[in-house]
Amino acid sequence: MTQLRTRPHRAWAVCLGCSLALFTVMGLGVNVFTIYQPWIIQIHQFSNAQGSWITTVRSLFALLAMLSVDTLCRRLGLRYTMTVGMACFAASYALFGAARTFPVYCAAAALSGLAYGYGGMIPLTLVISNWFDSRRGLALGLAAAGSGLPTILFPPLVTQVIKLWGLKTALYGEAVLGVLLTLGVFLLVRSHPSQVGLAPYAGTKAAPAAQPQAVRLSPAGLRPIHWWAAAVAAFLIGAPSGPGFSHLTVLYTSCGYDSLLVAFLMSYLGVVLMAAKVLYGQLSDKLGSRTANFLVFAVMLAGFLLCALAPLGSVPLAFAAITLTALGMPISSVTLSVWAGDLSGADTYQRTVKWFTSAYMLGSLVTGPLPGLSADRLDSYAPAYLLFALMLLIAAVLVQGVYRRLDLGKRPQ
Repeated sequence: MTQLRTRPHRAWAVCLGCSLALFTVMGLGVNVFTIYQPWIIQIHQFSNAQGSWITTVRSLFALLAMLSVDTLCRRLGLRYTMTVGMACFAASYALFGAARTFPVYCAAAALSGLAYGYGGMIPLTLVISNWFDSRRGLALGLAAAGSGLPTILFPPLVTQVIKLWGLKTALYGEAVLGVLLTLGVFLLVRSHPSQVGLAPYAGTKAAPAAQPQAVRLSPAGLRPIHWWAAAVAAFLIGAPSGPGFSHLTVLYTSCGYDSLLVAFLMSYLGVVLMAAKVLYGQLSDKLGSRTANFLVFAVMLAGFLLCALAPLGSVPLAFAAITLTALGMPISSVTLSVWAGDLSGADTYQRTVKWFTSAYMLGSLVTGPLPGLSADRLDSYAPAYLLFALMLLIAAVLVQGVYRRLDLGKRPQ
């Protein structure tokens, strides 16, 4: 039997590459875009509904990409699929910079959606699964935390660049950065450790010889109704994690908060978000995913209820809302991968990741116009956040019910 070599640092380098991918397609493409949205609406005199439709188009094409990403992965491999997603990001921001009209902004948003689907959590989760037999929850958390770093660094920077040199300069600058990040991901990521003669990371355990391993099976008692309940929960959390998150900036600016204060709030959100994703991975590994699910739902629900109080104009309440919302944001990335692992066997894991993530994106797509419509008709984004909080509560009941019924996610012995 061939003895595969162990190089733990190579697995963590791949994790870094995955983190850079999410830094780009989710951190810059989704999180930081919330800073651009009020400026786009103001400069081009778009309605609030048009502003929401730009992000809705992004969600539509992200969903289409997620539905086709497994086919692309089979044809190109995980590494090249992620590279395609990264290239779509660079192209999208170049087109955003050139945009003058609403249809062109929608076309750029479509490319951003393809970037999210092809370079995001589905291929990332599969790469991490291939490279890590041990500490997989931590690796997923660290990789997903990459999306939080741009939210820390870029909001004040983007705001200042727009004020000094204009919107297009900031957008073209991100396109150039996207090209450099694409190269970094291509150099760091490999689809499987066997491609470079290595064994998956196994912690302190010795490298395994090439021999049959125990196959992870689907949980006992799993029925279609349990799978569908989890998929509906993923659909429901797509609303608060998608349009709910992407409209935080316009929520607070429309309530009279200063744009630089809002940019600082988004940077602060990024700090908490990075810590939260790593923390969720650790909690899942140490306390079990059932407890981690309960905690992440509880804090995000509290955060959205406080977001609905934005019209009060209270800065301390805004900080509390952003803190709790950020602590709950792992629900949009790491959580779905953990659910898929708990509710599938080795032979169905890839398909389950795809469908849970697609259900999540479908929820973002269907509810995408709601905040803008709420603002146009009720003169406030706050009612949409109350609706999103209700959807979070229903999702929590569904998921925790499935975990309790199947006796899943208990604290590891």
